[in-house]
Amino acid sequence: MKPDMLLVAYRELYPDKAFPYMPTLKYSGKFRGFNANIRLRGSRLTVSLSKQWRGVSKDIQIGLIQDLFVRLTKVKKNTTNMQLYNAFMRNVHFAVPKTKHDPVLNNAFQKLNNAFFAGMMEKPNFQWMDGTRTLGHYEYGTDTISISKHLQEPQLVEYVMYHEMLHKKHKFSSTPGRHRHHSKAFRDDEAKFPNAKEMERRLSRVSRPKILRWFL
Repeated sequence: MKPDMLLVAYRELYPDKAFPYMPTLKYSGKFRGFNANIRLRGSRLTVSLSKQWRGVSKDIQIGLIQDLFVRLTKVKKNTTNMQLYNAFMRNVHFAVPKTKHDPVLNNAFQKLNNAFFAGMMEKPNFQWMDGTRTLGHYEYGTDTISISKHLQEPQLVEYVMYHEMLHKKHKFSSTPGRHRHHSKAFRDDEAKFPNAKEMERRLSRVSRPKILRWFL
């Protein structure tokens, strides 16, 4: 895709402004799922999209680029394309292949799915994480729940798994330049886990000072 798509995205956002950049748009194999980034060095603007975006509608890609522009410029805007992009990201998990399995994480998921979701939640991909910056993470673009190997107790694995399953359930809300992942409904559901406050205390003992956040 040529940099023309960057011009279209920018001009739809800011029709009264001249395009001030020397643009480059590229597809990269360095990203997982449907990730992307934007970089500005001087007047050189580079937008990099994962290769998985190649087969996605141009209108949705423009919405992604506009979302990146809003984050870069801090000028709040919202467009139909951005709404299409956010709707795509909330629902892309239905089309993502489920190829990553783990018996321990699968068992925890199934137990929680039956207990809290009436067995109706679609099974995602599972993987263990080596890093220590987070203890759990749900990635929308790959429909993957990742759990830290530093969690040894089954109850803590289940608690973090439950948190990530709530991300899959509640998705996110969006305003120009920002996505919100922890709504009131999310927090209300999170509090339904037995002894949730005790689980939080136990996780705080697992976490070290260098861990900036324990899950997303």
